[in-house]
Amino acid sequence: MNAPSCISRAAVALHLILLRPFMKLFCGVNVTGRENLEGLEQTIVIANHNSHLDVLLLYYLLPARMICRTHPVADQPYFARSRVLYRLVNFLLIPIWITRGKPDLDHDPFGEIKSAIDSGRSVIIFPEGTRGRPGEMEHFRSGIGRLMAQYPLLPIVPILLTGPDRALPRASALLLPFWNNIIVGPPQKCVGSHREITHQLESVLVDLSRSERACRHKRRSQTVRPARCLAFLGIDGSGKSTASTLAAQRFSESMRVCLVSDELRVFEHGQPRELQPLPSEKLRQRISAYAKTVGSLKQYKIPKLAELLLRDRLLREAGRWYSPDLIVMDGSPLLNLLAWSVLYEQEELDNATCSTALGILSGLTKDISRSDNIFTRFPELARMKRLGLTHLSLPDIVILIDIDSATACRRIEARGQQRQVHETEEKLERLRRAYHQVCEVVRTDWRVPTRILNGGQPLENVMEQVLQFARASLVTKE
Repeated sequence: MNAPSCISRAAVALHLILLRPFMKLFCGVNVTGRENLEGLEQTIVIANHNSHLDVLLLYYLLPARMICRTHPVADQPYFARSRVLYRLVNFLLIPIWITRGKPDLDHDPFGEIKSAIDSGRSVIIFPEGTRGRPGEMEHFRSGIGRLMAQYPLLPIVPILLTGPDRALPRASALLLPFWNNIIVGPPQKCVGSHREITHQLESVLVDLSRSERACRHKRRSQTVRPARCLAFLGIDGSGKSTASTLAAQRFSESMRVCLVSDELRVFEHGQPRELQPLPSEKLRQRISAYAKTVGSLKQYKIPKLAELLLRDRLLREAGRWYSPDLIVMDGSPLLNLLAWSVLYEQEELDNATCSTALGILSGLTKDISRSDNIFTRFPELARMKRLGLTHLSLPDIVILIDIDSATACRRIEARGQQRQVHETEEKLERLRRAYHQVCEVVRTDWRVPTRILNGGQPLENVMEQVLQFARASLVTKE
């Protein structure tokens, strides 16, 4: 059993020089999530299937280095009906040819695919088996689960294609200039029975089809509302992480909730869903772990800023990929950044300066002159603006879990872990005052529903007040 050979350099050149520009200019291609393919040397690509244009869109997406070692699974009898088409497809793609509907008990139906995988090749599979009804996704056949059960460590990249069913309809040989969209989900690694794997992968593609970017290009009778964001603030030891997790679980009893904390989690029906981490989350976790080990505020500054920026990006990615009704944040990158600035300033910010900085960092204030004093006082703010890093998300609801710094330090000490550089009574007290100021500014200047709760009371009381205030605020937002 021989694995497919590498696609020739001439064929790769045709992909890069002819096919890709043609697809971009004539068909129009919009790609979301391309970074989910970065760093992958070998993968299984799965996608929904409505048109013969699908496979060309997938090759349009592939990094150049992957083109020569990636092969689609195709039905040989179908393409063999035309000698010219068969030779062209074989030259450009070198498919893994199979024959559907004719089982052979003496022949492994996955033999050629497994041979390609074993030789280090990537494979494109359409788990629906054949082109379905235009714009609709059929149930996955069990073959994908049976195959991937034998390769539990091989990453599977799910890709949703929208538009090719109109650009090249099933009964037409004429290519029409309709816009095509490619949405790349995070890589999956599946374990379990073949039925569980098949169901899991189908659910991933269904989730992508519900994502905001995919739905944007469908005709709908009403506008899809973006997820609301509930942010918990508080100094270390205040209990905000516990409160945010419990709030996410409670709200998920009636809606889909995404929790952005030390890790990204999605809750439905009061229970967490199993997720494959997004690439930006993995990077953020590494930076966060490093920041906790540094020995001075000066060393802490850059990794903390990077972690906050990545957390804000994760907030946007969570809304895109998992289509939650509510996003619960353990902290808020925008508001944390404002509060943390007090540790690096000789004097504390006044409310007007804090409000101006919030407007700049969120991108909500456009008319700030480059010569404004705030850029002289905060040169980092000017650099972030030049780099296009001033689009941080302003939460829809803010809850501050307040506790005095002495109690916070006792709680931190009780964890038995090494203290971080800022976890002293003096620094935590400065942070606490800064959080109060930030809450006052977002409430009075930016009209964000804000509540300060006593974190020293029993957790049950805190959660009762959290749920009551957040629910009332969500209704008001409606």
